[in-house]
Amino acid sequence: MTLTRAFTWIAAVVLAPIVLAVLYVVIFGWNWLRAPIERMTLEKTGRALVIQGDLQVQPGWPLPRVRAHTVSFANPAWATEKQMIAADAVELAIDLPQLLARNLVVPEVRLEHPVVFLEQGSEGRKNWLLDLEQQDEGARIRIGRLTLDQGIL
Repeated sequence: MTLTRAFTWIAAVVLAPIVLAVLYVVIFGWNWLRAPIERMTLEKTGRALVIQGDLQVQPGWPLPRVRAHTVSFANPAWATEKQMIAADAVELAIDLPQLLARNLVVPEVRLEHPVVFLEQGSEGRKNWLLDLEQQDEGARIRIGRLTLDQGIL
């Protein structure tokens, strides 16, 4: 086997999965990611995230943007309101280098027509803390800028 032929095979093996992934997204869009995102959120927080509308991703480095329509995030069972957040749309930028280091850092979040209910309950629980017991001050997402567009807090 010549060096050129070997290089061609290696390039094909490396590039084929990338091309297939791009084709999949072009053909089917990003909505297939809704269920895995919802499932992962439930596993990590014990609370339901529901994305009823379309999910759109604008790739970019280091800050890709994600936009989801008709989104709600449940409160913990002890809270007085059922939903912590309900919004017509949520747009956010995700810091990919931080995400690759297993830290969720969101430099920008924009909520359109949201209803946001923040509550501190008995025993010091805070519904904005994302651990299962809502008491770990380290269990939060770092947000740089939060914009509520025509919302209720």
